[in-house]
Amino acid sequence: MPKSVPVLTYFQFRGLGEPIRLLLEDLGLPYEDRRVDLFSDAWPALSPTLPFRQLPRLESDGLTLFQSHAILRHLARANGIAGDSEAERLRCDVGIEAARDVQQRLWDHFWSPGSDTAAAAEAFAAGQLAQELGKLGGWLGDAPYVGCERPLFADYFVLTVLDEAGAFFPAALERAPSLAAYRRRMHERPGIAAYIASGRQSASYGFDTIRGIRSPKQPA
Repeated sequence: MPKSVPVLTYFQFRGLGEPIRLLLEDLGLPYEDRRVDLFSDAWPALSPTLPFRQLPRLESDGLTLFQSHAILRHLARANGIAGDSEAERLRCDVGIEAARDVQQRLWDHFWSPGSDTAAAAEAFAAGQLAQELGKLGGWLGDAPYVGCERPLFADYFVLTVLDEAGAFFPAALERAPSLAAYRRRMHERPGIAAYIASGRQSASYGFDTIRGIRSPKQPA
């Protein structure tokens, strides 16, 4: 009996669902990308039915999974990209935690009053963000991927965070050359390149649900 197509339910922006989408796209796995408008009537109706009152949710082969990193690791185990050794798995865990530090600094900045000003953005890019990117880039070094030799599950989360940083602070990311090169390497993978080119990847990142979903300013 053929397997059913997995259904990924998340919001209309990238956010916590994007690493899962990137994994599925990179591996060429079919899935239904079901997007819920956070600001529509659909979300207040759906939320009380979810055990943690949050998304993403993955429905696959009779399983209903929640929590983004649990979903990512489940897909990794099912598709042979969870790491072949403890050393690879440890690098993945460390890489995810280090990238989460970068992401938290981004969220702290975007949720801070006045973060839209040019002065605040410049200070953040040259200060906290540069420090966090420098630490992650120093740890990654010349390794082609987070697990070293081939993409593993952690790479999709790390790429998501670097895309967030690069969208809003491109100069800061380019000043971390190992991370900038790594990001380009991931973008060049056929499945990810096709996903980006398809127009299906959201331009919104979903940082700030109070002032509105923030997207990077487009060049004039």
